[in-house]
Amino acid sequence: AYLWEEVLQRDSLLDLLARFLHLQVEEKYDDEGRKYKKETMIFPRYHQLQAVRQLVTTAQSEGVGYNYLIEHSAGSGKSNTIGWLAHRLASLHSTQDERVFDSVIVITDRRVLDQQLQDTIYQFEHRHGVVEKIDKDSRQLALALESAVPIIITTLQKFPFVTQRLQKLAEERQETGTGILPTRRCAVIIDEAHSSQSGETATELKGILGGEMLHQTAKRLAEEEGVPDMAELFRKMAQRARQANLS
Repeated sequence: AYLWEEVLQRDSLLDLLARFLHLQVEEKYDDEGRKYKKETMIFPRYHQLQAVRQLVTTAQSEGVGYNYLIEHSAGSGKSNTIGWLAHRLASLHSTQDERVFDSVIVITDRRVLDQQLQDTIYQFEHRHGVVEKIDKDSRQLALALESAVPIIITTLQKFPFVTQRLQKLAEERQETGTGILPTRRCAVIIDEAHSSQSGETATELKGILGGEMLHQTAKRLAEEEGVPDMAELFRKMAQRARQANLS
């Protein structure tokens, strides 16, 4: 019970009502096969509330460029935690009243987008343009990244093709396309981090989201080493390291 003392304080309670209480709508079927909608009031469990609040407070004070790990046991409401966290980070402002993150990208390591996860995040906010589910192809992901959609839900497997899509989009607009995004501050929430943060696909994700800043850093390092024609090699090396614009 003592764990809830903080929650029941006046300010915390108002925050709980405004940001966490959520009416979840599910489509069900009765015994005769008729479809109906079931509404359930979702109230955060203590560990969910603690995880979201601690990460939001830390991200606000430390800024962009740090990594964090959330451990959830099976059946402990991981999708809801991710949903609350994504929306809080998307609207998070610094003490100077500036947005901390331009986009929040939720990554799931599956070939097909996790239906429960996307439905949970999508239902938390019904305003048009706030959440985009990348359930078509890498072109849809490239457009969402270019447009800096506040919350993007996608699979890890779409990222290796994004650079080519960005180049094609630039060509369609008759621009000189390099397939490189403008540098933006992104929060990347990775579902099942143990399987999603290793391998070349995860490296490609960091390379794409590193944007123009990563490209310019690699170019500068290559010139300093006296091998300006090897900038792409330096870029591939740099994208394996921690990116200053990614949390």
